Amino acid sequence: MAPPTALSAGLPTVTPLPSPATPTPGRACPQPPPPKPDYQRNVLGEWPWPTPDTAVPQSHFWLTDPVLGGRKPLANGYYPYGWDGDGRFLLHNGADMPAVRGTLVTAVADGTVVVTQSDAEELYGWRCDWYGQLVVLELDQQWQGQPVYVLYGHVQQIQVEAGQRVAQGDPIAEIGVEGVSAVPHLHLEVRVGSNGFATTQNPMLWLEPLPGTGVLAGRLVDGAGRPWQGVRITLIESTADGPVYHYTFTYLDDPQHLIHPDAALAENFLFADLPPGNYTLFVSVAGQEYRLPVVVNEGAVTAVEIMAGLP
Repeated sequence: MAPPTALSAGLPTVTPLPSPATPTPGRACPQPPPPKPDYQRNVLGEWPWPTPDTAVPQSHFWLTDPVLGGRKPLANGYYPYGWDGDGRFLLHNGADMPAVRGTLVTAVADGTVVVTQSDAEELYGWRCDWYGQLVVLELDQQWQGQPVYVLYGHVQQIQVEAGQRVAQGDPIAEIGVEGVSAVPHLHLEVRVGSNGFATTQNPMLWLEPLPGTGVLAGRLVDGAGRPWQGVRITLIESTADGPVYHYTFTYLDDPQHLIHPDAALAENFLFADLPPGNYTLFVSVAGQEYRLPVVVNEGAVTAVEIMAGLP
């Protein structure tokens, strides 16, 4: 087994390509609707991935649970941020929280409502009529001088209006099956910089972990800092009753580069809502196996890196 490299080890000194200024998103419905990209799995990205910025705070668990009565623990491996459900869906730009239709959802933080409407005639997602009915909240608190927006998708019975001030916990809407949705659930997005589909970050790094759980944020890159995309990551939990297996996938890419890491962590995979304790991180890539012991702490982020090159 090839040895993993810890996050504290020397990171490659690669300068990422400069990011263009965040554009003001257009709202015109694309005609025809864009086709589903051909996402590539188990491949190295063409360009270096961002590196962790130690000057930026790691934790910003500003958001409370939006689902009245508590969200269910999310299945890390089914349809997490940055994954396409193994080809079944489009690249996921948020977190899905299933609940009974009509379940109340609330404001995750103090802020101002900026959008309450159908998206049938205006673009807020991959195409028009993506969310059906949506609400967008601009938080009072900014992140590194940038505005932060939280989008609630597939909702019904909207209980706020644009321009309204809300406090954390105020009613927003109900869970529905509007737009591209097969079962009742809340689709929650965090958008940083502008209210556009191309500015999302992983919501599970913004939501408070469920009580008694923590978060593991990881990087799987090669020696030049390029990210491995669409690689299955297995996390083995050590319990008194034997091992428990969790899994997820590294972030995919697409022509619009819609998936973005946190500036402090520069992660390209994430496990959320994990019980605290000892784990073994396992990945097999390019014919090599890597194992790394990790410890998850309650209410905190554990950051890890595995450097895996081509043979």
